Amino acid sequence: MTEKKAIFIRVMLISSLIVIAAVAIFIKLLSVQADLSDSVALNDPIIKLKEIPSSRGNIYDVNGSLLATSMPVYTIAIDATQASDTLFENNYRDLAAGLSEIFGDLTSDEYAKKLRQSRRNQKQYLRLRSGVRYSELQKVKTLPILKEGRYDGGFVYTQQTKRIKPFGYLCGRTIGYGRGKSDVGIEKAYDHYLKGQNGKQLMQKINGGVWKPLSNTQDVEPISGSDVYSTIDIRIQDIAQTALLKSLEKYEAENGSVILMEVKTGAIRAMSSLERTDDEKYAEKFNYAIGAAYEPGSTFKLASLLVALEDRAVDTSHVVDTENGSFKFYDRTMKDSNYDRGGYGKISVGKAFEVSSNIGIARTIVDNYSDNPQRFVDRLARLGVSDKLDFELLGEADPWIKNTSDSTWSGVSLPWIAFGYEIKMTALQILALYNAIANNGELVKPRVVDRVKRGEKILEAKEVEVLKPSICSESTIDILQDLLVGVVEDGTARNIYSEKYSCAGKTGTAKIASEGSYGSEYRASFAGYFPAENPKYSCVVVVTKPKKEIGFYGNVVAAPVFKELRNMLYAEEAIETPMMDGAMAYDYVGKVQELNDIHEVLEYPKYPGSQKNIWLKSDKKKFEVLDFDEVEMPNVKGMAAMDALFLLENLGLDVELQGKGKVIRQSLKAGNKIRENQKVALSLSS
Repeated sequence: MTEKKAIFIRVMLISSLIVIAAVAIFIKLLSVQADLSDSVALNDPIIKLKEIPSSRGNIYDVNGSLLATSMPVYTIAIDATQASDTLFENNYRDLAAGLSEIFGDLTSDEYAKKLRQSRRNQKQYLRLRSGVRYSELQKVKTLPILKEGRYDGGFVYTQQTKRIKPFGYLCGRTIGYGRGKSDVGIEKAYDHYLKGQNGKQLMQKINGGVWKPLSNTQDVEPISGSDVYSTIDIRIQDIAQTALLKSLEKYEAENGSVILMEVKTGAIRAMSSLERTDDEKYAEKFNYAIGAAYEPGSTFKLASLLVALEDRAVDTSHVVDTENGSFKFYDRTMKDSNYDRGGYGKISVGKAFEVSSNIGIARTIVDNYSDNPQRFVDRLARLGVSDKLDFELLGEADPWIKNTSDSTWSGVSLPWIAFGYEIKMTALQILALYNAIANNGELVKPRVVDRVKRGEKILEAKEVEVLKPSICSESTIDILQDLLVGVVEDGTARNIYSEKYSCAGKTGTAKIASEGSYGSEYRASFAGYFPAENPKYSCVVVVTKPKKEIGFYGNVVAAPVFKELRNMLYAEEAIETPMMDGAMAYDYVGKVQELNDIHEVLEYPKYPGSQKNIWLKSDKKKFEVLDFDEVEMPNVKGMAAMDALFLLENLGLDVELQGKGKVIRQSLKAGNKIRENQKVALSLSS
């Protein structure tokens, strides 16, 4: 029995193995047959492995507002030969009326004529409309003839995907366009995230040219694209673009651009470039803000003066002779804007900057660098003004500064570079420089994308990128910040000065070169930031070829665009304006503004609850709270000399005054601990 049992077990084991092997062979045969079937199918002209497009990711603004999305749209058509004679003749006019009512592009009679001609000519495909929305398609499906479907009514429709921008033309160039190889903006720069991965589906072509999916082993599901969240704030974009358009239309300019950026982070909140079209309107056709390098003119004086101050070649009290507004450098004569009024004569370097004296800045640079002009060029290069920002959108133009080794270098190159000629920079590159001044010397990289997400997962988060921790010393930054405020309060941009809304900046008015010479066409610009004391936003505005007879100066054409942005954002965001010491203005300040004497103001009751002495400083227009501890050095910038002297001597300091007018610099930094009889020098405005 035992031997029989063993034989039985062996027979069963062998039989099982044979069955398992047979099943495996059978499965393999099925697999080979399926693969062979797919292979054969792919060689069949009516069967194709067709690509299934993935759903493209969305683009949002910084607050989550949808800037670009993909929507299904349809092309509708009719095979006019499919319907019976009775069906067609009894209903084609009603169909025409329905199409006209839904789309409104043709009259009922025009649609009827097209349908009749198509029927007469036995045309099997008459396209009725492209770009049809889903809601419109549902209405079309209920119309006479078409509601009978593909075979009885000849109704044919195909689906496509269309990129939609809910805000229309706003920020169009920055968002970009879906045009394949010629795409631009965020759509191009982040295409690898947005496009996702296309799928594949084996499909068979059946009667009427319709493709039917087939079940097979080679199908690949499409993967949707990721979403990109930009730094753009569409609310600010609307304000900026509207203000720019208003100026372009008023001055009949050729083109213009505006950029508004967050000072600390480099996040661009608005960027717009508009140019005049053939029909005398304006549209975004090219991103001049990043793609056009130009001679900036007087906005570049900031870089020139920075170099001179940093090299300690001059200080702002240094006197320069601008003569009668006309001065000859070698064989070329330079003129100031007030030449016809006799010029500025002898003025301080600081004043020359505020009133934008070309001669004043040019003579300052020539007097100190003519023996070695390459040293000046190299110092400019060290600021980074000759380097690209490596901006994330494609198309950033190369900046350029003429070098002494250049074959076109001449005796007038140095003075002309000093006030913004024989160099080229983009609006964004100029803004980065001014933003660094507003940011206390730290040069941050501008950016237009905040993060990339797939669902709730963050695939890429953009951090603040510091290009240079400090472009110059703190003392130079302090001086330049004061001068930029002076430009608005007492200089070329005083037309945008506001007691309520503080700001700082510089105007620019440059002639445009054409065929090797400068004609009568101009480029107006303004670059600056606000608030002046604790900047939140920096902004640059450039307007090219405004009509000269209407207006062409930077303060007239470009600065008002900046002003409108500044005023709107102050109002909408309730931007707080800290005083020089960082203290906030209290409610009672409005009351003491009625007092005319500073000593009378000092007797005004202190703010309840404050443990500090509160003084007020006056520029004869308003009073500002000066809040400090008695053991600390206060910030007296902006105070009249006698008021500052009165205050500091009461604190036990030994004060030395240099010049006259208001305080623009102090040798002891605000907040430093002070001791009795400590010396402090105050530099005054003139």
